[in-house]
Amino acid sequence: MLESVDLSLRMSKGEYKAQIEDLYIRIGELQRKAWKMNIPIIIVFEGWHASGMDSIINRCMLAFNPMGLRFHVIVKPTEEESKKPKFWRFWQKIPAYGKIAIFERSWYSRSIIESFDKRSRYNELDYYVKEINKFERQLTDDGYLLMKFFMHVSQEEQAKRLKLYEKKGIPISVVSEELDYENEYKCYFTLVDEMIQKTHSSHSPWTIVEAENLNYATIKTLSTILVTMESYIISRLKSNISLLVSKSIADFISSSNGLLNADLSLMIEDERYEREKDLYQKILGELQYELFQEKRPLMVVFEGWDAAGKGGNIRRIAEKLDPRLYKVEPIGVPNDYEKSHHYLWRFYRRVPDAGHITIFDRSWYGRVLVERVENFCQEERWQQAYEEINEFEETLTDFGTIIVKFWLHIDKEEQLRRFQDRESIPEKQWKITPDDWRNREKWDDYLKALDEMLLKTDTKYAPWTVVESNDKRYSRIKTLSTLVGAIEKHLR
Repeated sequence: MLESVDLSLRMSKGEYKAQIEDLYIRIGELQRKAWKMNIPIIIVFEGWHASGMDSIINRCMLAFNPMGLRFHVIVKPTEEESKKPKFWRFWQKIPAYGKIAIFERSWYSRSIIESFDKRSRYNELDYYVKEINKFERQLTDDGYLLMKFFMHVSQEEQAKRLKLYEKKGIPISVVSEELDYENEYKCYFTLVDEMIQKTHSSHSPWTIVEAENLNYATIKTLSTILVTMESYIISRLKSNISLLVSKSIADFISSSNGLLNADLSLMIEDERYEREKDLYQKILGELQYELFQEKRPLMVVFEGWDAAGKGGNIRRIAEKLDPRLYKVEPIGVPNDYEKSHHYLWRFYRRVPDAGHITIFDRSWYGRVLVERVENFCQEERWQQAYEEINEFEETLTDFGTIIVKFWLHIDKEEQLRRFQDRESIPEKQWKITPDDWRNREKWDDYLKALDEMLLKTDTKYAPWTVVESNDKRYSRIKTLSTLVGAIEKHLR
């Protein structure tokens, strides 16, 4: 792909001046349209060192209103970032809806460098290709416009520029990187070319920019940005019209009746409950330190019916843990800032550091439960979420994260009894809200959504455990024993 690029292309100063102002005006207008339509835009710049990328980026940034723009320079991960899954830090930097993020180097540079580094645990290019394609598809499925540019110069031109930089005292990079700039081309050319080919797709294509002439490279980059933004905005306008004309109808027929067969009569007596609770809590406390020593993150996910006992189960898990090594994340309705991002963004921000535990009281599964049933998102988006959730969890487990997911199951009669109990006891009244009663009216709709969720997101790397919870003591012991067993399985 790179070998076929014509690097002789040039543009005079006169031609450049004749085009640049018009491009700036038109791109500025498109930025305002994208802002009004809530379209988020990501522009990725990659290229050889000394390719003039910094100058090209600076010229391109002048086309945008800085109020809606963020610029990110990507270097080697910090100590904090190294404790998280590899794409965690990039999720932190994706723009809100209607905003623009420009990346000088990105997930591509880091992937190339680490693919070449045999000391890295991730030194296979195919691993990075899979993760990148997954990451970019999730963004574009959510409505992000993604543009990727590679600034290309010949090896001879790069060598000439590097010598000139050295002579003039110009820094090759303004950040510290342990790279062999003189041999970069020879070391990375094959990997770069292969990476570009394997991550070039219809939803996130690459544009190779002939960068031996700064004027030509700038105009080509800005022209591509202009045409891509125009085309995307037009397609979004057409899509919005078509959604008004015809609303899709869900066609799902449940194929799993596992919940209907759950034995909710299971119980455990007081004496056995206290004995086993103490035992499992003791073991869990010891395993917590093993997780820390092994640098294995643990995520415990609780979903379940309202009043199924999530809070009580979480307290029994946390009761004997070291508070320095765990945290509980109660997940409620997303705030306006969280709503302005991809729905997984707020969960990426909450994943545990290596060796730490995070317990989620509700989670990302709200997308395919509450948001589906209450029509808070379009059907297309919650249908896509099954694959996105599986990929999210696979990315975490590839990093070494242990994921244990619980659905606390009760029947409709037990839920009614607990609701009435909460209303009648003053110290429990804070637990019951009008939303709980309203959700109960949609029990069958939630059951249908739950059935599909369990069917489509029960994976080998992040399986579901249905916990029969009509008896709270039985529920807590099953949760504790399952959690202990899952940790021991991964550590031994």
